[in-house]
Amino acid sequence: MNKTKLIDSLKSLHDLSKAINSTLNIDEVEEMILEKTARLMQAEKVLLLLLDETKTTLTLHTSQGLDEEELKIKRFHNIRSFDHCIVHKGTVITMDEVLTPDDLQLQRRQMPFLSEIVFAPLEIKGEPYGLLGISGNAHEFSIVELEIFCSLGSQAAIALENAHLYKKLHDAFLHTAEALAEAINSRDPYTGGHTSRVAQYALQLAEALGLSSKEKEDLRLAAILHDIGKIGIDDTVLRKGGSFSDAEKEIMKQHPEIGANILEHVDEMGEVIKGVRNHHEWFDGSGYPDGLAKEDIPLVARIISITDVFDALTTDRPYRKASRKKVAIKIMMADSGSHFDPKLLDIFSKSLE
Repeated sequence: MNKTKLIDSLKSLHDLSKAINSTLNIDEVEEMILEKTARLMQAEKVLLLLLDETKTTLTLHTSQGLDEEELKIKRFHNIRSFDHCIVHKGTVITMDEVLTPDDLQLQRRQMPFLSEIVFAPLEIKGEPYGLLGISGNAHEFSIVELEIFCSLGSQAAIALENAHLYKKLHDAFLHTAEALAEAINSRDPYTGGHTSRVAQYALQLAEALGLSSKEKEDLRLAAILHDIGKIGIDDTVLRKGGSFSDAEKEIMKQHPEIGANILEHVDEMGEVIKGVRNHHEWFDGSGYPDGLAKEDIPLVARIISITDVFDALTTDRPYRKASRKKVAIKIMMADSGSHFDPKLLDIFSKSLE
């Protein structure tokens, strides 16, 4: 490898390291690893195989440059243990070293291209995590290129582990938030499961709208917590079995502001707070607590407004029986442009079909 190419490779490795550690979204991390490995190693095919908890099964997790029909085997069992790249001998890992003889014969028959893939181990604190594979013959690479490839595997492993740990932590937080929301809703015997259904419908609409991962994440949390302010509403009002008096309605109207005030003490919840505070705004400006109208109402709140009412209409309440979904949409369409954003309601209706 000449000096110029070496410098370019090291710079690319540095850029890759920064890129794959710039996000904790697991899908984005995996996509970056595949894309930048292919470019850095000039490989047409890149594969990512991950070990299960027992360290005996390798799963073909994701790939680039391969058709689905080529991936006839997605899981390899009873694999042999593998270690570091042996760069000083000019070799990396191949499937011959990892698979049992029977599995190796099966792989050669059904996925012969794997015999042309070389792998760098992914490891965390000396423990195997998986394999990063590229197309090419190991003897075609220089020692420096193999070193770079092995370093690439190390960087990829760290990025994947960080993303997985973040996901676990984030999922635990969401489950705690759901448990809290359901505990609050349990004070009202007629709203069990309401928050999880509102969140599910909201994400369905978000998918139809093509929202980003971050927007979906904020929306999901806002939907889960949209009624958290009911923790400040007296049980005599919240658990009332009939319709509310005017005074009781005014008390119930306080819950969006109470919820927003609770969450304002939590950093990085700006969009979530908007959904909690403004999910009872009406598109024509006659809602509460701020009397916002049209696009002045945050998108997250306009979405929850639709899914909140839809779930209320399609579940039993003390003052009426649940409506079928088509009937509920018909009822809501009568308030399109007044209560609900007409475009969002139309998209939500189509998404249900």
